[in-house]
Amino acid sequence: MHNKISQVVIALILVLFGFVLLLSNLNIISLEMRWTWGNIYPLILLVIGLKVWLDALLKKGGSWIIGSFLTIFSTLLLLDRLGIFEFSFGDVWQLWPLLFIYFGFSIFLDKNKSKVKIEYDSKGSSSNKPKSKHMMIGDHSFNEENWKVEPMDLWNGVGDYRFDFTRAFIPDGDTPIIVRGWVGDVKMLIPKHVPFRVDAKVKTGDIRVGGQKADGMHRSVEYETDDYSMATRRLTIGVDLKVGSIRIEQV
Repeated sequence: MHNKISQVVIALILVLFGFVLLLSNLNIISLEMRWTWGNIYPLILLVIGLKVWLDALLKKGGSWIIGSFLTIFSTLLLLDRLGIFEFSFGDVWQLWPLLFIYFGFSIFLDKNKSKVKIEYDSKGSSSNKPKSKHMMIGDHSFNEENWKVEPMDLWNGVGDYRFDFTRAFIPDGDTPIIVRGWVGDVKMLIPKHVPFRVDAKVKTGDIRVGGQKADGMHRSVEYETDDYSMATRRLTIGVDLKVGSIRIEQV
């Protein structure tokens, strides 16, 4: 699989290079460029962009958003240097519509791939179909008196989540709660007598769970109460945010 992707990238580079040479031979464009820094740095950005993009495709880190942006931006700069059309470094603001494209693709990918780990065992309720809910914008609160806790798979573009399990009816078994989103805060209050496990991730923001703290970029916290593994009634929680704050407290 990795070899096929590499071959595709190499093939695209060769096609682009051949196309540029063809246009040059037909006197449509000129390849006569002075090797100044202004002409060199777009090539450097192009190489970096392709490398970051390829790493993301091969799941070796990287970022398809950063990689594709650098590739598009550097290609436009190179086309300017080749005299095809005008585009300078200061024209980067004209690429702002890419934000909508990236946002749309990310929503689609997030809906089809969960990044949080939820584990079940024979004592749990993994056979229960989780309640799934996807929304673009809005806040959500689960704090009514005696509200029933059910398996959940929640996604929100922009908005906050509030869970008060101290006011809830928590059934026997392992109840999975998955919360994902782009921008927002997640706060959960859990009774001290209810065992739970948390796998929390945030790309930019902070996490506070069971006395553990993490803030900054690409942070994650895994926490499990001492009595979780042997409990017949427990919560298994996964939270994955792009930007925001995660607070899970026992009260």
